[in-house]
Amino acid sequence: MLSVMTRLHRHEHQKAQKTLVVKKQQKPKFINRLVYVAAIVEPLCSLPQAYSVWSTHSAGSVSILSWLGFVVMALIWIWYAIVNRERIIFIYQAMFFVIDSSVLVGAIYFGGKLY
Repeated sequence: MLSVMTRLHRHEHQKAQKTLVVKKQQKPKFINRLVYVAAIVEPLCSLPQAYSVWSTHSAGSVSILSWLGFVVMALIWIWYAIVNRERIIFIYQAMFFVIDSSVLVGAIYFGGKLY
């Protein structure tokens, strides 16, 4: 009799099983593809500044503090991308880091202004 009561008691306390619903994978939206293009094109917009500094060996109008800020911000974003495994942010900011660093080094080497 005790075993029947125990089984009945266990039966009443069993939790209902939950069904896992898997969403159907969606096709990439246009905006997702556009972000990849922007992530490559936007850092390239800094290339004319880098080219100007290094081709003319002159950085009189380049602000060292501004470009130092750009480099530091890119490093923070790279760190974020690594921690959160965000590949597009990593690519985008790594490109910025390389280009911005070249402008910064050129500005320091060729006499850019401090601010």
